[in-house]
Amino acid sequence: MLRYKESEKGSAATSDRYSKIRCPRCKWQPGRGARWQCHCMHVWNTFDTHGVCPGCGHAWQDTQCLRCHEWSPHVDWYER
Repeated sequence: MLRYKESEKGSAATSDRYSKIRCPRCKWQPGRGARWQCHCMHVWNTFDTHGVCPGCGHAWQDTQCLRCHEWSPHVDWYER
């Protein structure tokens, strides 16, 4: 599970890379400025590392949406 640190205003993706990432529940698209916080307190954009914390190396299996606050498997965020 990955806890969120702060939300990002708006839902527009900022690049092609982020346009294919969206919450499986509410369809919100995180942009480059979205940030999550690991249990080790490191803050980063989880989609830059496919859910692996750069601070401690923990691989998060679930990610919480910054908009609807629901949890989903990290892999389900990526459009196929």
